[in-house]
Amino acid sequence: MSDPDVSDVLLVHPPVASPTIYPWELAYTGSCIAGWGVSLNYYDANLDFFLHHILTSKALTGFLELVKKREEQGVFKEAPIKARRLVNDISVNRNKWNKTISTIDCNLKRLRTGEFYKPEQYISTSTDINDLLMLVSLTFYPSYIHWSGFSTPDVKELCHIDTFVEDRDTNPFLGLCENGLAGRIAGKELKLLLLLVSSPDQAPAALTLARSSKNIRPDLHIAIMGNHELFGTSGYVDSFLQEKDLKKFVKRTIPSGGTESHGRVSIPDFTGLPLKDYLSPDIVLPIELNEDVMVQSHTIVGFAEGDGRRFGSTVFLNREKPLPMDFIKELTKNATSNKPSISIGLTCTLDGSADSTNMDEAYRTGVKLIQWQVSSEESKALAGILWHSSNAGIWNNVIIPENISDEKVTRFLADNPAIAHSWTQRWSSISNYLYPNDRVNQVAPSYDEVAKLPGQPFWYWLSDPVHMLLYVKRYGVKKLLRWRVNEDGKSLYTIGSSMEYHFVKPQELPPGYLDEICKMVEAGGSVGTKWVRHNLKNAFLIGYVTERGSLVANSSLKQPRPEYADAVSEQSGIDLTYYLERGYTSVRPEYRGMGIGTKLLEGLTERIGDRKLFSIIAEDNIATKKMALRNRTKKVAQFYSDRAGKEIGVWIPEWMIEKTSGH
Repeated sequence: MSDPDVSDVLLVHPPVASPTIYPWELAYTGSCIAGWGVSLNYYDANLDFFLHHILTSKALTGFLELVKKREEQGVFKEAPIKARRLVNDISVNRNKWNKTISTIDCNLKRLRTGEFYKPEQYISTSTDINDLLMLVSLTFYPSYIHWSGFSTPDVKELCHIDTFVEDRDTNPFLGLCENGLAGRIAGKELKLLLLLVSSPDQAPAALTLARSSKNIRPDLHIAIMGNHELFGTSGYVDSFLQEKDLKKFVKRTIPSGGTESHGRVSIPDFTGLPLKDYLSPDIVLPIELNEDVMVQSHTIVGFAEGDGRRFGSTVFLNREKPLPMDFIKELTKNATSNKPSISIGLTCTLDGSADSTNMDEAYRTGVKLIQWQVSSEESKALAGILWHSSNAGIWNNVIIPENISDEKVTRFLADNPAIAHSWTQRWSSISNYLYPNDRVNQVAPSYDEVAKLPGQPFWYWLSDPVHMLLYVKRYGVKKLLRWRVNEDGKSLYTIGSSMEYHFVKPQELPPGYLDEICKMVEAGGSVGTKWVRHNLKNAFLIGYVTERGSLVANSSLKQPRPEYADAVSEQSGIDLTYYLERGYTSVRPEYRGMGIGTKLLEGLTERIGDRKLFSIIAEDNIATKKMALRNRTKKVAQFYSDRAGKEIGVWIPEWMIEKTSGH
């Protein structure tokens, strides 16, 4: 890092982005400029904003007073109900908020130490910090500051930015300009202030920093590099530029620069800022693709391993520029059977070209997390790709665009947690949602009518991809996927750890359980619903599984209606008179893959006595067919069902076939 008093260039990373990882833009742009013989300095204004301007005991205590003042002024009268409830809670429970504020230093420290990996402590820390960010947001209402972004409904068009940058009531970045940036641009040698913007959420802060800098140093050339609709605003900066224009721009702006290093490929330099200040226990370095560096996937692996040794990091994350599926194919060409020395998180787009071999080898290369950017047009390819990736041991986080209109995609995600492990929704900086993630959580899955499981998945707390990658690296997909946070929001339990199996006659079911089992069967979507309740009320035996008071799976031995048994017999050519039918097996999505369905069928079959049984399974129902095979059940006939519009198989336990044939 150069001396700030004699630097030619100051590179600035504006708020608001995640404070968990060194910004790629600073590392790469700084490396380029340094290679052109120009002296420079770095300023991560985003990290400074979090650590020294909003998440301090002094600042937060002041924000409490400001919220009270703004409430008295009637600012929150038209606010969403969640905002008004929070304002009321701050007023009524002042001691609680003071206590939360007093823990901020401890919580920030915890994110940088091994205590980060203690799930219940992480829940507490994450909850406290998010609550305090909500407090800060109320201070600048209706602006909203969250862990990795910023939104304000007051800046919807170019004409609105002039008011916002001067408004101390809604603009949280003015204090940063006065107490963070001002001293850094005072040096007389400074010729260029370059604001590096990679996310739309940084645009309001970048323009605020630019206007303030121009007021302090009218002689200073101020430029913004990045894309955003707000960057058409005039009077804020001297130049807007793209990455491809950077070299010519710097040479033109600072003609007195030193000698350029000819033939040098710019490799990101992470020495500009103290890496250990970022809010994660391990140093996580960013990796991106640029025109002159890392064009090939194996270059990324080589770079990561080299810089990992240099900076003491074994964890790398790509998140700003999504990579094509061809990148994963290329990456796997260099995979080895040895245990990888690094862990990688990628952001990828879907094109349907992934297969199980690609994903298995990607995992062996070190890929632990993939963030999939999807659109409604790609929903057909989604299931297969997520399946292959999950089977390889990679955590799938699906990123849903804000403007997605196909609810089938979001419903699919909610119904398939075994492969769509987590999901988030991208938001523009123009939003009036106090809790932006609510919209995704409100998407109703097929099992919405069934009583909800207690608590929430632990991954809800892992909203930052850096933290998610570190947890996947430490605990693996299966363990992490089964953690749920209790309704107290503090403690953790593991689904599947305390299940109870029950096998009873219909009349022996506890009150309300028949209704719940009917809903479970109907939610499965693989059978007609007309006769579900009738068949269950008259079943020979019902098996069900509970955990912590919730119904999680069920199956049954039905006594088929005579007309139904005759119809199947006629179409299949097998006499099913006096047979029981095994069916209505349903397992909640969160509990799939644990062998529950197989154990239920085994338990029912053991209790059949001298009766015989059959199962009807659609040929396209691959999961149920696999379960039947695991239960040593064999397909004995197949026919086309006009009602279902598909081929249907008749399955019978192998031991019954052997007994009937006299073997």
